[in-house]
Amino acid sequence: MRDRVSDPTSGCVAELAGRRVLVTGATGFIGQHAVRALLGGGNVWVRILARSGDRVREVFGPASDALDVRLGDLGDAGSLAGLCDGVDLVIHSGSAVPYAFAGAAPAGEYTRVNLRGTEQLAEEALRAGVRRLLHVSSTASMGTPRESAVDESTPCRPKSEYQVSKHASEQALLRLQRERGLDVIIVRPCLVAGEGKRGGELLKLFRLCGRGIFPVIGGRLDVEKPLVAVDDVVQALLLGSIRGPAGGIYLVHSGGGHTLGGVLTEAGRLMGKRRPYVSIPLPVARGAARVGTWLSQRFKRQLPLTQERLDLFLLDRRIDMRKARAELGYRPQHQDLGEMLGRTHRYYVATGQL
Repeated sequence: MRDRVSDPTSGCVAELAGRRVLVTGATGFIGQHAVRALLGGGNVWVRILARSGDRVREVFGPASDALDVRLGDLGDAGSLAGLCDGVDLVIHSGSAVPYAFAGAAPAGEYTRVNLRGTEQLAEEALRAGVRRLLHVSSTASMGTPRESAVDESTPCRPKSEYQVSKHASEQALLRLQRERGLDVIIVRPCLVAGEGKRGGELLKLFRLCGRGIFPVIGGRLDVEKPLVAVDDVVQALLLGSIRGPAGGIYLVHSGGGHTLGGVLTEAGRLMGKRRPYVSIPLPVARGAARVGTWLSQRFKRQLPLTQERLDLFLLDRRIDMRKARAELGYRPQHQDLGEMLGRTHRYYVATGQL
């Protein structure tokens, strides 16, 4: 076994030896990496919730034989009956996310899965006496902060249906923690890089950079755009599973100080484009965003520039993760953009998405 000091994730898995762990969203991007880390320790019993047995075999191959597979849907309370029986820990990474849909999500889908599904899972966990529920949330739950520096105490201002559903799921779990003693930890990763995602913001980034049309608003290449490697997200999840007080919320990223300009330069290099972006004056961008928002709603398609995306483009995210470092011992291992984006790019190419 590798040294725990140099490999925090292996150290966490070793501490979970003998535990019985349930992972929801196990065939999704973050969930599949969490499952592989748990199986790599050799002494953790893993149950997963998935919607398709074929997808389980596609993602895990022969390793699927080592899993206790339960098929179900977070939005269907009946399919969750008995799911948490005999489980010590739940890592809840299941979620409806915008990039999972070809167009707009079906009406109410984010609420059905992200809020109601989380509440139903939590009720099942309480009934079964689960020791701890680790909730994989997102910085999306915070909406667009007005503050120049952001930490866990920054007020959340979610706007889109997806953002509102993620924030509401956090609040539902914290309410159950206060009122009924559910032991909850919440981890909010920034934009996650790595292998295993089908679609997503980084795929859009690569495609736009490859065409040389990624929109840079008002020349703001200096805005901070924190990323985090999926391996480091898993580290934070496992650390949260064994440390930290009930009700703790933790923001995590790579600590690499990445800027939009740096991300675009590396994405352009990977896509063979020396200038991967176009500069758009801010007044023009605001007008285009209003039109893009209307068209997205009218035709149920995600367009490159909407008001929500404009807010994200302009957001200078200086996110403080000292709490995760101090309380969980979180130590991100990946800061190099070439490595982080390179792994993501290779996966997209290998799976025919690029």
